[in-house]
Amino acid sequence: MNVQAAEAASAYESWRSFAGFWGLIFFGLIFLGVVAYVFWPSRRKQFEQDAQIPFREDDDDVSGHV
Repeated sequence: MNVQAAEAASAYESWRSFAGFWGLIFFGLIFLGVVAYVFWPSRRKQFEQDAQIPFREDDDDVSGHV
């Protein structure tokens, strides 16, 4: 392996390591943000209402079928 190829491989490994580390941090923060959004106390009422949607007995059928 010549010097130029070794430098390119080293640069690739450096960028791969950098992207892997910061990608992990980025997606970890997104995950924590989603978890915080879901478990935020003021959102509980809305999520409980949304959880009951499949059990509702609606008089008007949106699809037009009876």
